[in-house]
Amino acid sequence: SLNVSKKVGDSIGAVDENLSLISRAMDLRPAAWVRQVAGDSVVRVSEPGFAGEADALATSEPDLCLSVAVADCVPVALVSELEVGMVHSGWRGTLAGVSGKAAQRLGGSRVRAYIGPSIRRCCYEVSEELAAKFATEFGEEVVSGRKLSLQDAIGLDLERAGVEVNDLGLCSGCRPDLFYSHRKQGPLTGRNLASVVKEAR
Repeated sequence: SLNVSKKVGDSIGAVDENLSLISRAMDLRPAAWVRQVAGDSVVRVSEPGFAGEADALATSEPDLCLSVAVADCVPVALVSELEVGMVHSGWRGTLAGVSGKAAQRLGGSRVRAYIGPSIRRCCYEVSEELAAKFATEFGEEVVSGRKLSLQDAIGLDLERAGVEVNDLGLCSGCRPDLFYSHRKQGPLTGRNLASVVKEAR
């Protein structure tokens, strides 16, 4: 299943095996991760391991994997010629502009963003109050009634920061056969791992 969370009912041994499989697939590169808190904090890391509480990581270190866990929230990989970053963006982080803030922390003149599999407008209905907040912050185009596009909001946030945006267009809500979805499968569903790494040259 490749669930990477030890807090959703899977055995610890099974999750450790999943992490081992993923690590081998990524050529055993060391990883850095955070305790995600649905905010806008960005941490700069230079070594593997736990890096505290935040929702985005950035590094200039080659071969250091930056990882977040998601199940509907939006993973955003950031790449410049000098550094990389990895963002976990739920609705709170999106409203707070976490992706744009992370992009501005990256060194380099050109930053590209890659928006990964996450719940999209077709499957994501929110309260009228939250939809109104997003419409005020990002414009009416990010909402359709109570349906919200986090990806469009993140894209606008990144474009304001001068970032080239690439959206993979995959919906975790539409494809629970491929991705975990908190909305579709409930709070005890697994978590997908999203990672970025700067290749050593």
